[in-house]
Amino acid sequence: CAYTMLKRNKNKTIKVKVTTAESQLEFEMVKSALGQDLFDQVVRTIGLREVWYFGIQYTDKDKNPSWLRLDKKISHHDFASGHENDFKFMVKFYPENVEDELIQTCTVAHFYLQVKNDIMT
Repeated sequence: CAYTMLKRNKNKTIKVKVTTAESQLEFEMVKSALGQDLFDQVVRTIGLREVWYFGIQYTDKDKNPSWLRLDKKISHHDFASGHENDFKFMVKFYPENVEDELIQTCTVAHFYLQVKNDIMT
């Protein structure tokens, strides 16, 4: 009976991998989780409070980068085969003046690391 319960619960979760500018994070999410749930988990984990500049990207079935819709279930996005649970936490909106508009050191660090990564690739 305990084995059946464990097996049943295991089928209701998915493992997701989120790459940030600094690290790779792994989470176990319920299958019915929304994009917002994953976004909230990521920003809590990295300690980010200025969240409105960021988004989560995935590779769609046509091999194009797409933004995860926060109001839609994670499992309902059209993922590329083999990339179903791979995501990137990225800058989605750039402020006109980073020094004036970004307050938190953590936010500034993520901006600069992503710009550096973008230039290097």
